[in-house]
Amino acid sequence: MHEQLEEILGMHFQDPKLLNLALTHRSYIYETPGEGRSSNERLEFLGDSILALISADFLYRTFPHLAEGELTDVRAVLVRTETLATFAREINLINFLLMGKGEQHTGGGQRVLASAFEAILGAMYLDQGLEVVQRFLLPRLEPLAHTIVDKKLFKDNKSLFQELAQAREGITPSYRLVSQEGPSHNCEFTVEVLLGKEVAGRGQGRNKQTAEQEAAHAALVKRGWI
Repeated sequence: MHEQLEEILGMHFQDPKLLNLALTHRSYIYETPGEGRSSNERLEFLGDSILALISADFLYRTFPHLAEGELTDVRAVLVRTETLATFAREINLINFLLMGKGEQHTGGGQRVLASAFEAILGAMYLDQGLEVVQRFLLPRLEPLAHTIVDKKLFKDNKSLFQELAQAREGITPSYRLVSQEGPSHNCEFTVEVLLGKEVAGRGQGRNKQTAEQEAAHAALVKRGWI
């Protein structure tokens, strides 16, 4: 089964245990006691940093006209949860994940898929180094980055939504924290953006600020403003 995923990834793992670990969601550990397994959370942590490095290096070299703040904004859009979940779907990662029955029933949410994708990057790095991860990742990042820059999709979602909401509906958006789940090193925040009493959008992220940006983006899309 893992041979199929290795074919998709374009590499053969020298240490198959790394790949298996990357595919193990914490819900599987909770429902499968006594096997001495670990989840993919540590690999996800590593993969997140590798993704940040590769994307920052690529953006710095490719877009010399962008200022530091603009590069930060482009990267935030480029590697957000929604994008990583899409990458995970493109390689059919859901078919290989070890998850608890509850997660299997929901099909694995975007956060689960994004986390697993980052864990795969961490496993690839530990097994064969940074260049292998770059070869796998850059063809996915490059076209998307050009689209984001060319269409100026990196403009701050909260600022854009506030500007449009005030202009079109005469309301200033407000944000409220719905939930905060998971351990401190891998916490997930869920935030709603309100226009008056109406929930205009909902977002998730590893910190409150990211979740607010995702909520604003969801609201912009829902209203057809972007």
